[in-house]
Amino acid sequence: MHNSEETEDLITRHLQEWISATQNSPINKNVEGFLRIASSALDVMADTRVASFIYDYESGKYSYFNDYFPVLMCCDRQHISDVGIRVMQERVHPEDFIKCLNITRNSLAEFANMKEVERDSTQLRLFYRLRKASGEYAWVMQSNRQVRWDPEMPTLDLAYLIELFQESHPLKVMGILQTDSRQLEINPDDDTELLSKLSYREIEVLRLIGMGLSSKDIAEKLVLSENTIKSHRRNVLRKLEVKNMIQAVGMLEKLF
Repeated sequence: MHNSEETEDLITRHLQEWISATQNSPINKNVEGFLRIASSALDVMADTRVASFIYDYESGKYSYFNDYFPVLMCCDRQHISDVGIRVMQERVHPEDFIKCLNITRNSLAEFANMKEVERDSTQLRLFYRLRKASGEYAWVMQSNRQVRWDPEMPTLDLAYLIELFQESHPLKVMGILQTDSRQLEINPDDDTELLSKLSYREIEVLRLIGMGLSSKDIAEKLVLSENTIKSHRRNVLRKLEVKNMIQAVGMLEKLF
């Protein structure tokens, strides 16, 4: 296990550096300047097998990630730069991915209702399974903290990801929204259970259908046969217990 007291102390120290770099500082006016400060504080976390990253909500890309993040994602840095947040969909257990989207949506709703002073201290911890190079899944904890920028600047999400243990030590997919004054456990809604039955490929096909692509277009994009795409479509309808793709797409869009 890598969540030892020593590692947690290191994480806490660097989280404080992230926060201090953004509080009441002109650095908030300059994303590149902040990234230089934050990355120097986060690079060293790779040595303790902690993956840290900074996510740009607007672009769907990672503005920064340390050297351990590609190791945990079982891919190279270029792939992460190319696909952005999609790398998580590739590695997170399909059932957990859907539930995490739902938890994040519910957390953002809670966040929106908070007072400004409370938002500054808020972090979201997610627990889910991540597929390793061996094909086995390991439980991980992801901790996110939003960086508040000038209204004209993009919002960034600062996070770290730490492996807990193998699937043989089961937890449950859940989120913990924590502020200085309270802690709230957030669990997936019941309506995510059907969506969580979809495979990674079926989710990908459903998202492309939602973008207006035909089966032929999707087959070309995913380098699959059109018959395979049609098979995925039938499986989606069966697993979601709906009559048509409009209903299926509607169920998925609620999570994004």
